[in-house]
Amino acid sequence: MRQRIKTGETGYGLIFELRLVAARINLLIEDVWRRGRILFLALGLFFALSLLDVWRDVGPVLHNIGLLLFAGASLYGLYRLVKNFHFPNRQRALRYLEARNSLAHRPLRSLEAESELGNDSETSSVLWRRYQLSLRGKLRGLRIGLPRLDMGIDDGFALRALIILPLVIGIIVAGPKAANRLDYAFTPKFGAGGIKTEVTAWITPPAYTRKPPILLRADKDGEAGEKLSVPVGSKFIAHVMSGDKELPVLFKGKEELPFKALNPRNFEVETDFTVSGPVRIEQDGDLLRKWQLEVVADLSPTVTLTADPEVTARAAFKLQYEATDDYGVQKIEGEITRAGDDKKITLSLPASGRGGKKITGKSFHDLTAHPWAGLPVLLTLTAEDQAGQKGQSKPVSFTLPERTFNEPLARALIEQRKNLVRDPKANRAKAMFALDAFSQMPEAAKNDYTVMLALSFAHSLLTGDGGEEAVDEVVKILWDTALRIENGDLSQAEAELRAAEQALMEALNNNASDSEIKKRVEELRAAMDKFLQALAEQSKNSEMAAENPNSDNQLVNQQDLQKLLDRVDQFARNGARDAARQLLSQLQDIMENLKAMNGQPQSAGQQQAQKMLNDLSRLMDQQQKLLDQTLQENNRQNGDGQQGNQQSENGQQQGQGQPGQRQSGSGQPGEGGSYSGLAKNQEAIRQLLGDLMGRLGMQGEIPQGLGRAERSMNEARKALEGGDGQSAMTSEGEALENLRQGAESLTQQMMSRGQGPGMGARSAGPGMPGEGRDPLGRPTGEETGDGGIAGGDMRMGGQNFNKSRAIRGEVERRLFDTGRSPLERNYLNRLIDIF
Repeated sequence: MRQRIKTGETGYGLIFELRLVAARINLLIEDVWRRGRILFLALGLFFALSLLDVWRDVGPVLHNIGLLLFAGASLYGLYRLVKNFHFPNRQRALRYLEARNSLAHRPLRSLEAESELGNDSETSSVLWRRYQLSLRGKLRGLRIGLPRLDMGIDDGFALRALIILPLVIGIIVAGPKAANRLDYAFTPKFGAGGIKTEVTAWITPPAYTRKPPILLRADKDGEAGEKLSVPVGSKFIAHVMSGDKELPVLFKGKEELPFKALNPRNFEVETDFTVSGPVRIEQDGDLLRKWQLEVVADLSPTVTLTADPEVTARAAFKLQYEATDDYGVQKIEGEITRAGDDKKITLSLPASGRGGKKITGKSFHDLTAHPWAGLPVLLTLTAEDQAGQKGQSKPVSFTLPERTFNEPLARALIEQRKNLVRDPKANRAKAMFALDAFSQMPEAAKNDYTVMLALSFAHSLLTGDGGEEAVDEVVKILWDTALRIENGDLSQAEAELRAAEQALMEALNNNASDSEIKKRVEELRAAMDKFLQALAEQSKNSEMAAENPNSDNQLVNQQDLQKLLDRVDQFARNGARDAARQLLSQLQDIMENLKAMNGQPQSAGQQQAQKMLNDLSRLMDQQQKLLDQTLQENNRQNGDGQQGNQQSENGQQQGQGQPGQRQSGSGQPGEGGSYSGLAKNQEAIRQLLGDLMGRLGMQGEIPQGLGRAERSMNEARKALEGGDGQSAMTSEGEALENLRQGAESLTQQMMSRGQGPGMGARSAGPGMPGEGRDPLGRPTGEETGDGGIAGGDMRMGGQNFNKSRAIRGEVERRLFDTGRSPLERNYLNRLIDIF
């Protein structure tokens, strides 16, 4: 009878069985590794590509093809793996242990062998047991180890080894994004899911900066941190088109802003930027774009007074100011305060309607009706930009202009008004009795029943039970009544004129429509006509008119003012609003100072100064004409008479176009056509200049320019007597230039001595300088060209500008004619400078 002796009988059964299980597991792993090489190659390659995020870049079509190939290879590899597959049995495990531990003669399998001896043989049983016990030491040291995954087994090209490297690199590169990348890789892309991720981002600066939107580059440069400078308050807008279901996230510094889903594949985010810092967009843990934004601060505007407040002839004051801002000034205001008084006066100052970065302007303000008139005040200008930031100027101290009243009753009413303003309670009764007395004096009011009714009404308000409101109403009535007594209808016309000027200026600043501008222009035209008519009536009725019979001729030509207003309308409708504002400002200057000559006649010194300036202007005309005649005679004697005649005519025409030059006609001394006759003419002009210099010497210093002009004339005379036309023309040109310099110096001297012409109320005709013109009749401002107040053009347009440009073109054409003589070319070069 045979018997089977188990290992458990030796005392090592449980440990041995566990080792057998481990051996069988190792065998299973090794079998799977060997038989599943195709499956592992497919998995390794697909996982490596997925972790490296290749599928996002190849597009949905290749991605889906890759998924199909991976699925096919995996199924085939799985089939090869399970085909004829057998799990390791006990005998294979024993052999595995024997091989791993280098045990000879199959000792472990011997433990499993059955004894050939029967139970009746006690000797054989004892021998068998002793044999099993002898193996006890070997069972203690059995090693299992790890499965042996030999890359070369059934893989002659070692493809499995090659897959390991990109797989490890992919794991390192993906990091925490590995799960998201694998999820993306294993998801087929159909329909919206097949859309490649695209990012579009742009920055829109605030509208007041007038900067265009900035389109952020959508290439890989963004990942390097593209640095951009943007104005503060700029709006950042980003749009992401992607097949991912996860919302993209905008990281703005430490702030996280999720995108808003417009539809399953489009996402958008919008935010403002006020501080600098990095900006990035991520989706599913992937960095889509990255920028570095530098926010540029919006500086506060600055504003300054470019000149001290200037009082006009009509007791208004003129402010000249300059404001700047990095993006544009929106509004300028002035604030007038008094020490120890909480009240303030707010002034609105014109600012460019287009929000210019630099605004230079001026404005007129009439505060003679304010209780502070005649008192020292502080003026502070405030500029505001479109972002709401404000900048202030340094406070300027000046005295508010106060209107002077000449009529006795008007002065008395103003005195009562001041008392009521100063202390209403203490002076109310006194004012009441005074008004009652004034209302009984119709002759003092020139029998003006409107004045008498106003005084009676003011008296009734004071005698009633009205409080501060009644006193305020009386203060206003007294002011209006005093103005009517002093100026009649002129005060009302003056107020309407200022209101119309202000309305037109506001329309220009606010970029009003052409129809609105036209309406405001017509309103100003009507107000100006009314004011000029009232001013003329006052001038005729004044006692001064009898003393100064030529005063009517000194009033500004109304037709010129109308032309200037037409020019304002023309520029505004053509889009040149800045030019229109400049012309309107010029018109305001003229109108504000119209009363200067009407209020007082020219003094003897002013009249004498005016005469000398006019004489100097005529001398300049004569010298210019002599220069033209010299050129004509020089060309005639050189055999080019016809050309010289034409050139002379052109020269005279250009002389007419020059500001300040006037053709005197019969005022030219002599009429010689030869050099000898021209020399006599030059000597006559020099003597006239000498007489003028003598008169100037009796009143003060003679300008050096006139002395140089006299010497140049003498040299020209000598050259003409010697028949040297070229030298004569050079000296004549120098004399003309020295006359102009002397005229400018003379003007400055006379103005500094207070002998300059009166402001505004002078005619702008020849020989009669007016506002905006020098003593020679030429415009002093940069805005005007030749002609009168309205006859000159802005440099940007007009018939005179076109004419000047045409003349310059003709002069340039002749200048570049190589057939011209050097003398004629020198003359043409001087003409070029004029135009």
